[in-house]
Amino acid sequence: MKKMAEFTIRFKGAVLVLFIILLAVSGFFATKVKTNYDIFSYVPKEAASTKAVDAMLEEFEQAIPNVEIGVHVQSISDALKVKKTFEELPYVSEVLWLDDQVDLATPLDLLDQKVVDGFYRDGMALFHATVDEDSQAIDIVAELQEMAGPEGAVRGQIVELANMQRGVTVEVGRIAAIAVPIAFVILLIATQSWFEPVLFMVAILVGVVLNMGSNVIFDDVSFITQAVAAILQLAVSMDYAIFLLHRFGDYRKEGHSIEEAMKRAIVKSFSPISSSALTTFFGFLTLIFMRFRVGPDMGIVLAKGIVFSLFSVFFLLPVLTVFTYKIIDRTTHRSLLPSFKWFSRLVVRIGIPVLIIAALVAVPAYMGQRSNDFLYGAQTFPKGSREARDFDRLNQQFGENVQMVLLVPKGEWATEEKLAEDLLDLDEMKSVVGYVTQVGTGVPHDLLPDRVLSQLISDHYSRMILIAKSPAESPETYELAEKVRDMVDQAYPEGETHLAGANFVLLDMRTTINQDLIIVNGLAILAIALVIMIAFRSLALPLLLVFTIELSIWINLAIPYLTQAPLNFIGYLIVSTVQLGATVDYGILMAQHYLDHRQLLNRKDATKKTIQTVAGSIIPPALILAAAGFTLSAISSISVVSELGLVLGRGALISLAMVLFLLPNLLRLFDRFIEKTTWKLTMKPDRHTYRRKSGDQLLEQINLER
Repeated sequence: MKKMAEFTIRFKGAVLVLFIILLAVSGFFATKVKTNYDIFSYVPKEAASTKAVDAMLEEFEQAIPNVEIGVHVQSISDALKVKKTFEELPYVSEVLWLDDQVDLATPLDLLDQKVVDGFYRDGMALFHATVDEDSQAIDIVAELQEMAGPEGAVRGQIVELANMQRGVTVEVGRIAAIAVPIAFVILLIATQSWFEPVLFMVAILVGVVLNMGSNVIFDDVSFITQAVAAILQLAVSMDYAIFLLHRFGDYRKEGHSIEEAMKRAIVKSFSPISSSALTTFFGFLTLIFMRFRVGPDMGIVLAKGIVFSLFSVFFLLPVLTVFTYKIIDRTTHRSLLPSFKWFSRLVVRIGIPVLIIAALVAVPAYMGQRSNDFLYGAQTFPKGSREARDFDRLNQQFGENVQMVLLVPKGEWATEEKLAEDLLDLDEMKSVVGYVTQVGTGVPHDLLPDRVLSQLISDHYSRMILIAKSPAESPETYELAEKVRDMVDQAYPEGETHLAGANFVLLDMRTTINQDLIIVNGLAILAIALVIMIAFRSLALPLLLVFTIELSIWINLAIPYLTQAPLNFIGYLIVSTVQLGATVDYGILMAQHYLDHRQLLNRKDATKKTIQTVAGSIIPPALILAAAGFTLSAISSISVVSELGLVLGRGALISLAMVLFLLPNLLRLFDRFIEKTTWKLTMKPDRHTYRRKSGDQLLEQINLER
């Protein structure tokens, strides 16, 4: 480390130029990173729904209908004209309406009213269209809304996609515009120079840009990663910069020159900063073991961000500080933080009640966070928006619909016809469109035009489109998916069938993510515990630190259960890992200072001194992380991102409270256990350890202390 520090300071001009070049290049490449807005595409390749989509795209040009358009019409003939207008749009490949279900030459009153009401009701025609998702969803939705008119309505996956695109392209900048100034204000209060926060922000923001630019090596990144990675990297790595400059200030007070003080600061702070970063790094990296591939997507980007933040802190920040130390000196002010002496006395005084409460809360909190009602999709719209209004309007008039595509072996017409009849008999089923329902088994294939035949039959499969009345996500959604799968499996016991649709994907997502939970959380805990064990050479400290943060996570994630609010499972799984990796740093700092103070003080005084010296260092980064989370929650219109921010912000505050109130008392309570299980650790004896000594040893110790 001495050589690295020497090199950095000696060639500070070249280092600064290098970072300027890297910043420009990374900023350019950051604009070239593609964003994947299709959350369903992250379901494992071996999942049945993924295989179904692959088979459908290979055999047919048409995909699953992904948008519903409700238009007020005067008559059936007007509705058919509107349908033709939609079919002529360049990005629309297929439009389904009532004329695809029944013969409109028959009076509507004589037709199956369940079918009619699913497509035409109270003067509104509901069209199911398939739109090319590679197109710009925001522009498509705007055009469809204009065509539907102010009294019409548009909903579906393409609308959700447009909302996510808008959320990432527009709201990310707005989130940064709010979160960064808040972080800056927190840093102003936490430091003793008005200029130091500028250096912190520049160093970490450069690391963020380097990380975003390096994402160009991937084919794309998920919209969740794109929305939260930058702000999370900023929030969780700011304390690295704070710690380095604090060390620099300490060495300057000892009388060292500017360059020598910085060299010593780099060397001295490298080990604790690296240990702290490693816990966060491995916490993020464990997400790569998720089979639901949003986890690896986010885990790699966040873990990579920690590396770039360290790179920036150890190379760019020292250079900037050496160049601008005169400004730091001219803008120095007295500390705005309190001494925390009164707070340390309070924490020690209430230690026993805190420990009792923690013991009583642990099991219920664990059970509560495992009993949440989970959501697996991302369907939500800003209150008061056109999208929210359209969604509610179509729900009231037609109910909630789910579109599915069924592929069955070609040529088994009798089986297919019987299955179609059985499916249509389901109370939830509104429509079954396929070869046997549209054409009939008595019509030779050769008599049909290719335009019609290509939509219904391929070389290997016969295609049916199913439209059912079902909520977007609920127990009924999964029940319907399982019911349809069972019916298809009974009709075709030899397999070779495929079912695609949002409800089947959600079913597979639920199965996959539930399996990921134990693996990812277990690996995160194990990895972080090993890092702590190696750093402290202790068996007890990993247990105490991980328990403190895990209890914080359990309490955080039990709150939705207590409030009966459904929780998005993606947010649940990611937050449980991110909160552990991001906030265990506070515990590490607390434990390190406690061990240092116990060399000279008894356990009670060491606890007070530790709180006094650590509180001012861990409160600012925790508040920055909380502010970043709450900003995401308040600004983002994407439900997964908003909920992720809320839970993360709340979790940062809970972790901070647990580290400040619970952990010091745990360290004091298990003081003797820590000493016995930590390699080459000898603490100053206090009155509690005297009781374990013999009478002669006790008298000798008392005389020595006198």
